[in-house]
Amino acid sequence: MICGILPALITPMDDSGTTVNYDSLARLVNRQIERGASGFFVCGGSGEGLLLTPGERRRVLETVITVAAGRARVIAHVGAVDTATAVGLAAEAAALGADAISAVPPIYFRVDDEALVEHYRMIGAAAGETPLFPYQIPSATGVDINARLMERLLSIPSLAGIKYSSYNLYDMRNIIELAPDRLSVLSGFDEICLAALSMGAHGAIGSTYNVMPATFAALVQAMAAGNLEEARELQFRANRVIKALLTVPLIAGLKALLSDQGIPCGTPRRPQRPLTPAEWERLRVEVAAAGLEELESESLQRLAVGA
Repeated sequence: MICGILPALITPMDDSGTTVNYDSLARLVNRQIERGASGFFVCGGSGEGLLLTPGERRRVLETVITVAAGRARVIAHVGAVDTATAVGLAAEAAALGADAISAVPPIYFRVDDEALVEHYRMIGAAAGETPLFPYQIPSATGVDINARLMERLLSIPSLAGIKYSSYNLYDMRNIIELAPDRLSVLSGFDEICLAALSMGAHGAIGSTYNVMPATFAALVQAMAAGNLEEARELQFRANRVIKALLTVPLIAGLKALLSDQGIPCGTPRRPQRPLTPAEWERLRVEVAAAGLEELESESLQRLAVGA
């Protein structure tokens, strides 16, 4: 069962957002593992997967799997607008040795439940026995993969869990109880990581874990040890950093912060835009005021003590 903290890995690019920086990607993977990441969600929304070519997505995934070298689990997001592309990416991910695959539901073209189930069935079949995790993020897709729909998806042999990016933790719990010995539920909203864990989520995938992997790894460690007060403190302090990050375009902000920390990540791919100089200066000031550097440093110490 996949659990722990998995950064929704960003995809470093050049300063024009047109060319993937694979050297920085490798450095980022190593850095995250050293800071407590137990896995990665590759080419998802934060990784700009839908803006990458299939060839780029394959090479990004191959790079992450090679660098991780078994030290962390790798979930490949293979979602696409059309089923055929998703099926092709799923087959490639399985061949490359991904630990699991995930996919957003069909977007833009609205389909009924029957078509959605068949979409996931075809993706799962292409990847053989590789575990399948549908990606629930209705705020972006307009599609709600709720407990009723997940019950239908249980007919897919490789279905192993769900990436759950929704505030409806009641329905998240209902999904867990459909098949508690089978389904691994990974929370996708960083700001309620603790709440989701308390409702039974097995781990979490998040954008801001790119800059706070140790913080959230320490949070999971504190929860596992039954130290709720420590976990609450870490969540509340992390949320101050998240609040600062949400004042600017998020992916651009994460790339700017990581570049400032010595891993050049460039800018997002269009139609997303880079930060303006004023936004970057404001973000730098607000993140420092929120105590990001101190929080990560203290969290690394907590992980070392708890190891």
